[in-house]
Amino acid sequence: MTLREFVSEQMNLIFDALKRGQSPPVGTYEAESLRECQRRSQVRTGVTRFLPDSALFEFIFHDPSLGPAVLTVKVAAPKPIVYMPVPGWVIEDVWQGDVTGSFRFHSEAVQLIEVFQNELRAENNQKYFEDRQPPKRRE
Repeated sequence: MTLREFVSEQMNLIFDALKRGQSPPVGTYEAESLRECQRRSQVRTGVTRFLPDSALFEFIFHDPSLGPAVLTVKVAAPKPIVYMPVPGWVIEDVWQGDVTGSFRFHSEAVQLIEVFQNELRAENNQKYFEDRQPPKRRE
């Protein structure tokens, strides 16, 4: 399971419960904050933040007469989470922009680095000299 899959699964599980007026079925949160949020009729997902051992999911509750309230649910991660910074040479030579990095499970990060290192081996790297490949774009 990747970190993205974990986040999607947990976000949907909690969001579905909150939409039904129930408590989050996983994670920890402040009970008083949940009670205050449940006084509002509408809920939507907010940002997700990360700690080395958990994900913090924000849910925004709104009611026109009461205004917004935010519930943060902390869910323990099944594996350590790391931040993979984009190397300086990539920012300078490729993007020249505001790309900084991404969060991954540690095991994912190690695997991605192994794949990259494998591409630097002479037998695997030769293909880049033989035929220029078009830039890869996200579809």
